[in-house]
Amino acid sequence: MALYHGGENDVEFVPSCPTSRDPSATPEDADLEGVLMGYPNISPAPFTNLVAFKRICLARSKRLVEGTQTPQYLAFTSVSQESLDKIDRTREERRVWLPRMTILYDGREEILIVKLMVGVMHEGVAHQFARMFHIKLFLLGVDESLLPTGSGRFVRRGGRSKEADISYKPCSRDMEDDWPSFVIEVGVSESLAMLRRDAAFWITNSDGRTRIVIVLSVNRRDRQILVERWEEVPKRRPNRSTANYSCIPGLMQSLTLNADVEYDGPSLEIPAEKLFDRLPQNIPGGEFLFTPDNLNVYNTSICEGYRLH
Repeated sequence: MALYHGGENDVEFVPSCPTSRDPSATPEDADLEGVLMGYPNISPAPFTNLVAFKRICLARSKRLVEGTQTPQYLAFTSVSQESLDKIDRTREERRVWLPRMTILYDGREEILIVKLMVGVMHEGVAHQFARMFHIKLFLLGVDESLLPTGSGRFVRRGGRSKEADISYKPCSRDMEDDWPSFVIEVGVSESLAMLRRDAAFWITNSDGRTRIVIVLSVNRRDRQILVERWEEVPKRRPNRSTANYSCIPGLMQSLTLNADVEYDGPSLEIPAEKLFDRLPQNIPGGEFLFTPDNLNVYNTSICEGYRLH
């Protein structure tokens, strides 16, 4: 399991996710907060041993697969680096079954936050979107200019690390520990606030290298897929630790796809200049557009393929 490290500059960790549509949600004081501050409705459990960890994860996964409305996130305290290494080895051992998951880890606080990847639909929602995105790259002849970094773990200076559902980096970032520019995070509606927190983590902990996060939130009850595009936005006052202005996460677009209803709203825009450090010569400026037709194809494939109807 690869570990990717952050840069030299410290970055603020925003305790709540602001949106461009709700400026009042932007905190005036965004000091480095405890990692659990941004993940509401999680009751952390102390990590005791791998057997108990496995039991808790399996029980929550079973409830999610059965359709129980419960967050797909779990939190554990007292997780040392040694314990995390044991968890990693357990995840990699095929003979020891654990639910698929991505993690966020804070080495200073010894807190582990687990996002369970709920069944085949979770994978399908993520990979079908990534497939359509890759087709757009291919048709423009720039598919080799943006490299997949999958769900690799990226580590910032100070001990916080995060895994994505899917991520990409420009090929100009040729070091193994380079952070992605583009991340996709998927979850269920009961975990939307925490998915937004994930988006905030990437933007505020990557020294400006992760510039776009797509959040895909599936609501089985309402038969909807919420699509959000998060980006870094300038903050008014300087970071206390530097003379530079810092960035905070902003919600740039929010689109709702309803089962059995044709979507006729705006296209989803993914700014090309934020995907690449330098725009390839054969790509025009502007956006990669997921048109209403593209979004309808995506919506139909998910709703019919995973019985979201």
